[in-house]
Amino acid sequence: MVKAKRTSATVEFEFRSAREAEAVRQALRPEEALPASTRCRASVQRRKNVLCLRVDADDTAALRAALNSFLRWTIVARDMIESRGR
Repeated sequence: MVKAKRTSATVEFEFRSAREAEAVRQALRPEEALPASTRCRASVQRRKNVLCLRVDADDTAALRAALNSFLRWTIVARDMIESRGR
């Protein structure tokens, strides 16, 4: 049996301000704080106005699923922030 390689991805989101990036980071904290599954782990950090998402997974299917979820949550949080500013 061939064991699959671990895989990872890092995505960076640039926001207009550090405040917006921090708001999105806080919105993602509950998801990041969930117990790591046996197939993937995620971390979200902020550097000034850039939000850094890193996902480590046992296989590409788990990586894709986790990335899709975090990308959707990030987009929703960003859209909520932008709609409040209008």
